[in-house]
Amino acid sequence: MNLPLPISAAYRSPIFEAVGIQVVVGLLSALILDDGTAARICGVAIVAFWAGVAALIARRLSSPSRVDIFLVRFGFLPVVVLAHSLVH
Repeated sequence: MNLPLPISAAYRSPIFEAVGIQVVVGLLSALILDDGTAARICGVAIVAFWAGVAALIARRLSSPSRVDIFLVRFGFLPVVVLAHSLVH
């Protein structure tokens, strides 16, 4: 059985862009010579971001608003900044 997910196609592009941003930020944070602190902060931010995205998509499966799309696309950056400021 091949059941399609009832998620709107409008989420597809922002999800791929968010993954791209996370790969770039993750690689850059892994290159920082601080015994892995930045990489751990980035990892925690990735988990927190995707938990928030899952809740956001569960809230509006088929009809995302512009704000929802914007938060999926660029919401990782404020999460990383917030996680970094909470740790330091």
